[in-house]
Amino acid sequence: MKVVGLVSGGKDSLASLGKCLKHGHEIVCVANLSPEEATDEELDSFCFQTVGHNHVDKIASAMGLPLVKGTIKRDTSKVQCMAYPARPSDQEDEVERLYDLLSEVKKRFPEVTAVSSGAILSNYQRLRVESVATRLGLVSLSYLWQRDQDDYVKELTDEGYEAAIIKIASMGMKKSHLGRHLSEFQSDFESLDYLHSAGEGGEYETLITDCPLFDKKFVIKNPSIEMISDDKFAPVGHITFQLESEDKSGDFTNRLKPVPLSSTLQKLNSSVNQFRSEAPLVDVTGIENYTNKKCWTSKDGIWCIYANMSGSCVDKLLSPIEGLKDYTAFVHVYGKSISNFAAVNKAYNPNFDANPPSRAFVENNGQSTDVTIDVLMYKQNDRKTLHVQSISEWAPACIGPYAQATTVGGTVLHAGMLGLDPASMILTGSTEGNRSESVYLQASRAIKSYHAVMPIVESSMELVGLGVAYVLDTSDFERVAAAWDAEYHSSSSSSVYPVCVAVTVSALPKFAAFELQLFSSILSATPPCLSSEEGIVMITLPSMAYALCPLTSIPEGLKKLSDAGFEPGHVKVFTSPGDYPSLSECLSSCGDISTSVLATQGCVVSPPLYYFLYNTYLNLR
Repeated sequence: MKVVGLVSGGKDSLASLGKCLKHGHEIVCVANLSPEEATDEELDSFCFQTVGHNHVDKIASAMGLPLVKGTIKRDTSKVQCMAYPARPSDQEDEVERLYDLLSEVKKRFPEVTAVSSGAILSNYQRLRVESVATRLGLVSLSYLWQRDQDDYVKELTDEGYEAAIIKIASMGMKKSHLGRHLSEFQSDFESLDYLHSAGEGGEYETLITDCPLFDKKFVIKNPSIEMISDDKFAPVGHITFQLESEDKSGDFTNRLKPVPLSSTLQKLNSSVNQFRSEAPLVDVTGIENYTNKKCWTSKDGIWCIYANMSGSCVDKLLSPIEGLKDYTAFVHVYGKSISNFAAVNKAYNPNFDANPPSRAFVENNGQSTDVTIDVLMYKQNDRKTLHVQSISEWAPACIGPYAQATTVGGTVLHAGMLGLDPASMILTGSTEGNRSESVYLQASRAIKSYHAVMPIVESSMELVGLGVAYVLDTSDFERVAAAWDAEYHSSSSSSVYPVCVAVTVSALPKFAAFELQLFSSILSATPPCLSSEEGIVMITLPSMAYALCPLTSIPEGLKKLSDAGFEPGHVKVFTSPGDYPSLSECLSSCGDISTSVLATQGCVVSPPLYYFLYNTYLNLR
C-alpha cells in the first residue's frame, strides 16, 4: 500500500514507518499537526505530541519526503469518550483537524491508501486514527500496537533509532533526563515497575535524532529547560532547542525502499485460495419451517435471542433489534454464497457504530435464502468490545463492522478467526498445495492470534470453555486436532482442555480452509467447567451454559441445563437429509423455546446460548 505517515518527530511515529517499509509498503509523504500559534511549544493535547513540532520539517527533509502540515488549538479535546463517533457533534474537536489534514493529503496525493501511526497501548489514540481513516476510506496501519515495551525499546537501540528525551511528566523522571538519549536510561526505566519503559503512560516524549530512515543525523544544541512543575517526585517540563544536522557516512539512496514480500507471501498475495467444500451441502427447503419461535427472552430479561432470521436483505433482517444494538453481543451470519460476502458486509456495516458486536460469517450453500442471521443480546450494562481495525503485528485487524471479542456477564464471545498473518492480512498456508496442510497452518496461525488477543480481554487460553472449528470436510478434523493440541500446549499449563467442535461448511471468507471461534471466561470470573454424562457434554461459563449432544438426545440436553439452574432458550441444529424425521420429532418435543435449523454435512455448533451436537465433537485432552 502507499502510505502517509503521521509524524510528530518522536520515536513511535518513525519506528512505525520503519515497520511499514519492512512489510512492503511505500511511504509517499508524512503529515503533522502542530500548534496554531508557532510560539506554543506544548499544548498537552490528549491525542497528539506537539513538543518538538518546530523540527518536524527537518525530519521530513532527512527522509526526503514531502510534509503536509495542519494546525490544532489548545484545549480542543472536546469529545473525550473512548470511542470517537463517525459523526462527532463538536466539529471543533482536535480530531477533526486530523480529518482535515488527511483530507488534504488525499487531495495532494490521491494514490495514498493507508495511514501509519505510532499507537502502542493507547486505545484513545488508536480509535481516533481509525475513525478518521474509516471516514476517508484509508487503511490504518499501527505496527507497534500491543508491543512489549521493554522489547520495543531494546529493538529501537539495536536498529539504530536514537531518541532524545524532550519532555518529562511522571514520577521516576528527572530534569537531568531532558536532552539526553533514551538508550542511556533504558535499564533504569525497565527496573521501575510504576513507569512504562516506552513512555506509554505519558511519562516522557522524544525526538528522533538519527534512524535508518534518515540520510543525515541531528544534534540537539542550546537546550533550554522549561519546567511546568518542578515537583520533587513527579516533575513536568520540556526543552526548547536548536537542531543541527550532521552528515552520515554510507549510501542512503534506498533507505525508503520497501522490503519485498517473501516469495511465499507474494505467491499467496497474487492468487485466490479457492478452497471450497467438494460436495454441495443439502437443501434445507422444507425443514426451515421447524423454527417455532424467532425470539426468545430469558425470564429475568437479561438474555434475548433472535434466531434463524432468513431473507435476502441484511438490513431488514436486523430491523427487529433496532434500538437494542448496544446490547448485541454476537451475530452469526450464514450466506448462501461466499461471493456475496462484500455485498452482505456493505448492508451490515451501517447497522453498528464504533462498538459493534463480535461476528462469524460462513457459507452454507444448502440454505434456501440468501442470508440467515442469529443474534444474541445481553441486556445488562456491562458489555465491552475489543474492536481493533488497524493492521499490526499483534493479531488480524477487524477491518469491518465486527469486534475481535465481546465480553458480557463474565464470558468472552470471540469473533471467528481466520489463519491470517496479522502484518500482511494474507492467509497462511499454500494456495496450490493440499488442503490438509493449509488447514493445519491456518489453524496454528489462528490459535497464535488468540494467544495475543486473550490478555487484552482479561482472559487466557486456560479459560477457554469451547472452541468451534469451521472446516470444509470431515477429513480436516484430524489436522484441526493436531494444531489445537500443539498450540494449546504452547501457552497453557492447564490439565483440562476445552471441547473443540468441528463443523463442516461449504466455504469461508477469503476462501480460507479454516476458521475458529472461542468462548472463554474472564480472569476474575468463575472458570469454565466441563462434565460429561450419558453422551451429553455440559460446558458451563459465567452466566451461560452449553449442552452438546446427539440429535436424539436434545430433550435430555435441555433437561440437564434446567437441572443445572439454566433456562434453556435456543436449539441450533445442523443436520443431514437422513435426519429429517428424527429432527422433526425432536424439535416438536422442545417446547416453547427458540429453535432454528441449518443443513450441513457435519456436526452442530453455533450460538447463541446452547449448543447441540448432531454428529461428532473433538474432546481434546
